[in-house]
Amino acid sequence: MRNLLLALLGVVLLLLPPAVAASAATLCDAQIGFSADRALVVDGHTYVGKIWAMPGEERHEQTIAAFHPVFLLHTDNPLGAAVVPELKTIVEFVMPAELRMLGKPELKKHPLGEDTVNGVATTKYAIDETVPEGHAQGTLWLSRDGIPMKLAGTFVGMKGKPATVRWELSHVKLGPQPAALFEAPHGFSKLPAEALAPLLGLKLKSGKG
Repeated sequence: MRNLLLALLGVVLLLLPPAVAASAATLCDAQIGFSADRALVVDGHTYVGKIWAMPGEERHEQTIAAFHPVFLLHTDNPLGAAVVPELKTIVEFVMPAELRMLGKPELKKHPLGEDTVNGVATTKYAIDETVPEGHAQGTLWLSRDGIPMKLAGTFVGMKGKPATVRWELSHVKLGPQPAALFEAPHGFSKLPAEALAPLLGLKLKSGKG
């Protein structure tokens, strides 16, 4: 299950089938810029990091072993970029389905009422939806600006393998984020996921489908 992590920055996930790889590659559908601390728990394993976001783009920072990769995601690109400063390397990877589910409009069909998550007002939604990527079941807390403040549930991909996922944001700060945060650095080498993953002790699905 540790291979789930490298695909989100500290967010863990299952390897995607090629048929799903054409979807947009951001986690949220927020309509406003923000930054926050992010905790992701996948099958009992906790990964803590940070997120910066503007509509259509996200930056996630994570510590994995002795490395501090930065994950850059854009809605106009089905691939994410993992930047590893310690190796001056950039790796493109396919975004896992269970993470891309956070921005799906289908998840907002069944509101349960209002709630507050770490000081942010949200609407709580019951999730029990089947989409092309698989089946999701659980509860999602969304702010009025589309920020996924919390998620607790399970996701079963097309191959039938279940994953238990919890996501929560805290210390949210609203406002525009610098454009440079979402740009890959110049002068870094590009490697296939298969070349970098063994160095991190993880598995990544290459963007070359």
